Amino acid sequence: MDINLYKKNNMKNFLNISRVCRIWSFFGLFLLLIAACKKDKTDIVKEPLKVTDYFPNSGNQGTLVTIQGTGFGNNTAEVTAAFSGTTADIISVTPNEIVVRSPKNGSTGDVVLKVSGEQAVVGKYSYQELSVQSISPANGSAGAHIQITGAGFGSITGPAQVFINGKQALVVSASDNQLVAEVPEAAGTGPVTVKVNGKEASGQTFKFQSITSIKPLTGGKGTKVRINGSGFEEVTTGNYVDFNGKQAVVLEAAADHLIVAAPDGVATGPLSVSINNQKTSGPVFTVVPVPVIQTVSPLSGPAGAVMTIVGTTFSTLKEENKVSINGKDVSVTSATSTVIMLTLPGGTGSGKIVLSVNDQVVQGPDFKDQNLGIAKLSPDNGLTGTEVTITGSGFSSNPASNVVTFNGVAAVVKSASENTLVVTAPQGLSTGLVKVVNGSQTAISPTNFNRAGVITLAGGPGNKDISVSRFGGGLVVDKQGNVYLQEIENNRIKKITPDGVVSLFAGSPSSQAGNQNGQGSAALFSFSSSSGMVMDPEGNLFVSDYGNQSVRKVTPQGVVSTFAVNLGNFTGKITIDQEGNIYVQKSYLGVWKIDKNGVKTSLAQGTSVKEDSQPAVVGSDFYWVDYEGILLSRQNMSTGVNIRGWAGGNYGFQDGIGTRAMFAGLRGIVYDGNGNLYLSDYGNNAIRKVNIATQEVTTVFKSERGYKNGSLAEAQMNFIADMTIDKDGSVYILDLNNNAIRKVFLK
Repeated sequence: MDINLYKKNNMKNFLNISRVCRIWSFFGLFLLLIAACKKDKTDIVKEPLKVTDYFPNSGNQGTLVTIQGTGFGNNTAEVTAAFSGTTADIISVTPNEIVVRSPKNGSTGDVVLKVSGEQAVVGKYSYQELSVQSISPANGSAGAHIQITGAGFGSITGPAQVFINGKQALVVSASDNQLVAEVPEAAGTGPVTVKVNGKEASGQTFKFQSITSIKPLTGGKGTKVRINGSGFEEVTTGNYVDFNGKQAVVLEAAADHLIVAAPDGVATGPLSVSINNQKTSGPVFTVVPVPVIQTVSPLSGPAGAVMTIVGTTFSTLKEENKVSINGKDVSVTSATSTVIMLTLPGGTGSGKIVLSVNDQVVQGPDFKDQNLGIAKLSPDNGLTGTEVTITGSGFSSNPASNVVTFNGVAAVVKSASENTLVVTAPQGLSTGLVKVVNGSQTAISPTNFNRAGVITLAGGPGNKDISVSRFGGGLVVDKQGNVYLQEIENNRIKKITPDGVVSLFAGSPSSQAGNQNGQGSAALFSFSSSSGMVMDPEGNLFVSDYGNQSVRKVTPQGVVSTFAVNLGNFTGKITIDQEGNIYVQKSYLGVWKIDKNGVKTSLAQGTSVKEDSQPAVVGSDFYWVDYEGILLSRQNMSTGVNIRGWAGGNYGFQDGIGTRAMFAGLRGIVYDGNGNLYLSDYGNNAIRKVNIATQEVTTVFKSERGYKNGSLAEAQMNFIADMTIDKDGSVYILDLNNNAIRKVFLK
């Protein structure tokens, strides 16, 4: 074969094949486009014809009637209407509203609507003078005034009556063409009807707005609140909600409820809903602080263990408190404002404890999902040697297999079971967490074990080193921890070192009374049961000398001099401020203020101070005990404002805020430098604490009458009086009937 002819034929075949491929490719693309078009085609679903409302339902010929509903379309040519068989003019058509004109020569009867072949009976229309053509506003709450426009309202036989959803409304004003009516309570949603001269006409539906309840009633920024009621718009943007004037975001809307989020800057006040500028007020939403978790017990444990969360600002409705562990929700079994209880389900894994109270969220400590856990320490305070019972789970019944430490210091385990360990607080004890290690697992206590308790610094039953059982005395402590005792019944001052060594510092070794300056035992005083003592920052003592009607000064070297004189009878207990001014009580005569130069000024004249109860000064405020011994009073020395009974109100024993607290004979007040006053409550044998900012009174220590050292739960005293506080926060108290100075460790 000719090679050129062969090439030529092959080239023709190639071109033909290429042409065919291009044709099939185009055809395939065409088919794909057709398929795609078919796939993307969306069938339009026509809404069924439905009539929801029409108005007015009466009037003369030519009255415009509005028909509301769905499935109307928007083509006037496809819509017809007839009034008792007489064709009416179609004025306008939208998908949800048609306006028609009642025809001439029409008669009372049904209005029938046809749209694209579908037919619906609208309702009855009466040809008469009386007609309700419009109402404004068409929504609102009880008490709102609505204006009704129409015809035929006038009457010579009786006034027009207005009904909203069948409930009669008060007509405020009336004319032939207009009525103003007040929406009655609990009217509900329904038509507005007017009755005149035996005739009746109804207009459009009035949407009744009400707020029946909100939940929750408390919370803060971001709290989701459900508003229950009626007449709400079902589109979120149709409802304007405010919390005491602050607009909130509407998250969900239905005719009977709204869900909203409390806005930034929310403040306590009424919640309101406005629709079409018609406002409905609801209950007060109270803003509360974010919850605080103080302790969680246990911080580890197995399924079935009961967890207790202690804190503040919890909801008393358990469903309003949401708890999760490691992101897994755990059901709350009970709740108060300060305690939440739940049962551990197990299988949560280890992770953060998170509490949400009405959408206000706070993170707690970590929880370990394991067998070993510490639920409780009893007592949770003490000194070296205190026997402590640790309650929990997963302990070894072999005492040696449990490693227990108090703030890192190892303790001896005396006995052990699966749920209980009995240990001895170790030497070198300091405040901190207790840990238990059993095998590979470690558990920590829910709270610190506090190095706290009572020891006897000096004296005691039968001891002769000091004498305070008859009249008590003043107490102060210096920066080195030396305590100075004003031994009233012996007219002298004693010094007690931190390790309890007692010595005479100033005054007569033989208890002689007098008025003599000098050093140490050369000086003479004349004290009484109301005498007191304070120390300035330089270590100088100032004592009120009742018998000599003066204030005496004693230097750190024991040199006694007269500082102020002529203080009069009833010279009482004494205190000092940060500037070194001294305040001496004088019973019903008020207080002497004495500056550094000994110049005195009379303050609070006529105030019924209890001169034998130790006062205190904090800033410009003077705190004293009222004469009955049950009221803690306060006076601002700059403004002169006097609050008699700032805390306390009646004789008894009760913690609480301000006047809700109860005392039984206050004898001493000291300030700790951190915003708290400590009080010796003689009648209750207790140390009470007052937070100055909040006026909250709590009990630090309350003992049975007796004599015993130990933890705050174990120790006993017998009638406590004057007190002082050292730089470490430990309190020293005169224990009168035990003739002792007791040191109370609080940290």
